Amino acid sequence: MSILRKIAGTAQQQELGFGKNATTSGRLMNADGSFNVDRENQSIWDNTYYYLITMPGWAFFLAIVGSFVLINTLFASVYLLLGVEHLNGIPPGDRWHNFMWAYFFSSQTLTTVGYGHVSPANLATNIAASFESFLGLLTFALVSGLLYGRFSRPKAKIVFSDNMLIAPYRDGMGLMLRMGNARKSELLETEAQMILMANQRDETGAVVRRFYPLSLEISKVSFFSLSWTVVHAINENSPLFGFNRSDLEEANVEVLVLVKGVDEANHQLSYARRSYAGEELIWNARFKPSIGRTQKGMPRMMTSRLGQYELLGEED
Repeated sequence: MSILRKIAGTAQQQELGFGKNATTSGRLMNADGSFNVDRENQSIWDNTYYYLITMPGWAFFLAIVGSFVLINTLFASVYLLLGVEHLNGIPPGDRWHNFMWAYFFSSQTLTTVGYGHVSPANLATNIAASFESFLGLLTFALVSGLLYGRFSRPKAKIVFSDNMLIAPYRDGMGLMLRMGNARKSELLETEAQMILMANQRDETGAVVRRFYPLSLEISKVSFFSLSWTVVHAINENSPLFGFNRSDLEEANVEVLVLVKGVDEANHQLSYARRSYAGEELIWNARFKPSIGRTQKGMPRMMTSRLGQYELLGEED
């Protein structure tokens, strides 16, 4: 049985949402901020809105186009079953010819364009066309709502360094990461929070996952315009005080970073998060400069350099 080094300090009292039986192996959160959690669905439609809002733009476009083609294909088949002779304006032709005319009549009806060249001629086709036009109104209202939801969804565009550094800081060491605002709009009243997750043994000797808040040198900035190096001082009051690389690896440490701020473009509260596993902690290193100058002399934050660092010697 491995001996886990005990962390001096009080574990987080507030429930973080991981529960008391969180896994003690692997990561609780991926590097991109997504959680390693699988939920049992009550219905196949449970996450439809979530997927449509969060899927890549190209996938959303294909989903909309595919739905449009599918609906028109279904209604074109209905018109074929009812008989294209009940649609005025369709010249005689083979089955493929009739399907194409029925398909384009369906697309005109679904979008309520209604050129008028083809029109329903009996009760059945009129009912089908009326229902399709009603479905078209609902469908395009739904698509408009999804488009608005995708564009208005508050999400901070914050770029994080790929690694956290344990580097010399003041008279001791500090745990630090660097992040930058990649959007043109400012983030106002931006706050950062850092939480250490580590395996510990409880009173019975069982290995449990515990959470420890890490105090920050600066936890809030009024304007997040350029880069921000978030630093936790590793001193006598730090849960990491006295730990070395092997101690952290044995405890399967993971550092969770939460950032929130008000986006001045839409005045909405935006969130970002990042997780760093033990192997992403670099010892005895410092970040390289990431702020340059434009030709006019203005400061320029170079996001491609945010994670660049240099070793100060051999890693501990």
